[in-house]
Amino acid sequence: MTQTALGRQSVQPDHRIFWTTRTGKKLPDEAGMLRGFFERYSQTHLRSFPWRRPETAPFELLTAELLLVQTKAGDVARVWPTLITRYPSPARLSRAQTRPLTRLLQPLGLQNQRARALKALSHAIVDRFNGNVPMSIPELLSLPYIGLYVACAVACFTFGKRVPIVDANVLRVFGRVMGLEPGKELRRCPEVWEMAWGLLPKRGFALHNYGLLDFAAEICKSGKPLCSSCPLKTTCVFARTALVLEARGS
Repeated sequence: MTQTALGRQSVQPDHRIFWTTRTGKKLPDEAGMLRGFFERYSQTHLRSFPWRRPETAPFELLTAELLLVQTKAGDVARVWPTLITRYPSPARLSRAQTRPLTRLLQPLGLQNQRARALKALSHAIVDRFNGNVPMSIPELLSLPYIGLYVACAVACFTFGKRVPIVDANVLRVFGRVMGLEPGKELRRCPEVWEMAWGLLPKRGFALHNYGLLDFAAEICKSGKPLCSSCPLKTTCVFARTALVLEARGS
C-alpha cells in the first residue's frame, strides 16, 4: 500500500465511468466467450480467507478490504482475525489506543497510516451512520479512505449488490484478454468497464467476482502469467501472442 492510497485528502479518481458504462453494450467476441467462466472457476478454485465466511459482518469485511489495498491477502489473513476480535465494531475501533493498534498492524507495514485510516473510518461510521456501515456505493465512497474498489467489494460481498469488482489485477486480466496496450490507462478505459459490467451474471455475481479476483492472483499473474496452462489461452489475445513467441524461441 502506498501513502497515496492511504491519503485521506488525495485526489479521488473520476468514478463516472463506473456509472456510465452500465449500458448493456454487446461485448467483443473475446470478452463474450468469458460469460460464466469466472463463476465456474470459483466453484473449483475458490481461495479460502477468513473474511469470506458467510457470517462476516459488514464492518469486519470493510476493515479487511481496506487492509487488502495493495497488500497480499496472506499477510492480511494473519492480522485481520486479531483486529476484529479486539475491535469488533466501529465504536470500539474509533476508541482504540494508537500504540497497540499500530503494533498490531506492524506486520503489514505503514502501520501508522493504516491506524489513522481505520480510526478515521470508524469515527465517520459512528458519527454519520449511527455505527452502521452504509449500503449504497455513493455513501460508501463518502467515507474517508474508501475508494471505488473497496466500496464495490463491500456492496457486493456483504450487501448483495450486483456491481463489478475492478482493481489493478482485474484490469490486467481484462486488458490481456482484449489485447489492450499495457501502457493504456485501463482504469479509465470504457472497454474494460463495459466488459466488467457485461460479464456480471444476473445471479451468482459474488462468485463471479471472487473467481475473477482468484483467477488474477493464481493464473493471470502480474509477473509471469501461466499462459501455457491457462484455460483461456485460446481466447486471450495476450496468451495467444505469448505462446506463439514462446514456440518460436524454443
